Amino acid sequence: MVIVKPHHLTDSYSDVRPQERADGAIPDSVAPQPHTMSDTSNEPFGQALRALMEARGLSYRALAQEIRKFDGAGISHAHINMLANGHDKPSMRAMELIARACGVDPDYFAEYRLGRAMRELDPAEVGLEQALENLNARLGARRRVGGTTRSGPVPQARPHPTR
Repeated sequence: MVIVKPHHLTDSYSDVRPQERADGAIPDSVAPQPHTMSDTSNEPFGQALRALMEARGLSYRALAQEIRKFDGAGISHAHINMLANGHDKPSMRAMELIARACGVDPDYFAEYRLGRAMRELDPAEVGLEQALENLNARLGARRRVGGTTRSGPVPQARPHPTR
């Protein structure tokens, strides 16, 4: 699997706020961000979101305002606070909106990458045949880039711990 760095993350600019067009809309590729931020994060969503907000100099209210500029419904600052502090689980849409407002690809968030992979491998979402094709493609890509194979017993899935 090849991850392509979006063009707006390759240049360094001092202005990190989305640029509006004359008609008031924000273009799909939002303002360039300094390239000090990694293309992806493997941190939990809240931690990754707080790091992005800090790097962009955004408060919860400012991030909510940025999102409302291109999505009328937006996300409230209170909900962003809950997401950032781990009190709520982000939806795919919320991660997409937040990523766009912060000028990163949604794949920046580990949970987004995981959610997308889960959908691609879910027979209820894509059908059994397509899910198997997607699995084989992922395994093939991993083998092509030198993924390691485990020796010994195959790990068994464990249920999520209950609270």
